[in-house]
Amino acid sequence: MSYPSIEKIAEEVKSWNFIINLPQEMYGFVKQTDGNIDGQILHICQYVNKALKAKLDIIYTAETFDYIVVHTMGINTYRDVRYVYKEKDVFAEKLGEALPGLIKKMENPASVNLGEMVKNKGIMAWKYGNNLPDKIGSFELYIKPEKAREHINGSIIIIDYTDFERKDQFVVYYNRLRNQFFAELKIAGVFRDSKAFDSVSLKGLQGKLESNLQDTLTYINKTDHKI
Repeated sequence: MSYPSIEKIAEEVKSWNFIINLPQEMYGFVKQTDGNIDGQILHICQYVNKALKAKLDIIYTAETFDYIVVHTMGINTYRDVRYVYKEKDVFAEKLGEALPGLIKKMENPASVNLGEMVKNKGIMAWKYGNNLPDKIGSFELYIKPEKAREHINGSIIIIDYTDFERKDQFVVYYNRLRNQFFAELKIAGVFRDSKAFDSVSLKGLQGKLESNLQDTLTYINKTDHKI
């Protein structure tokens, strides 16, 4: 089966009533329609909240010929597998029903039910995590446990220190499938693995943060950023 070119799709979506009729603003997120093509990705529409450093993208990808929803919070981005469709009309029907709720959850992460495992772990009420410094050097505490955010593959983000200018990041996740805490780093937007924070309890994670957080942020800051 052959599919239209991404350029043809870009022309077609200019008159797509689904996009045209979407509200200009929802829960502080403002609609933008630019139609930019970036390689094999067509950016059809975005809802952007600059104050939250957050956006929801509606895209088309010529990689798989799908219409997709993409969530971005800070420099955390993932494609929402619940809204991946090749059929434009089906995509519009499914997303049209869900879009206000998706944006509301991005505006107010604390309203999202992250499940019994997260509740029973006491993650969102974790005193130590919720009282981490708002700034450490050039890093801003963008996410803390009381506003943990859903991510991918069964994980939630519970701590996020980001240097937005340099695209540096330290993130702590809790994975519900493995019942484990772990961390990842980004240096100039490129992932680096870390085993220094692997833990099965908040107490264990706290000890590793107390021992390793400052040194890890210093390492990220001082590592060569040339890619």
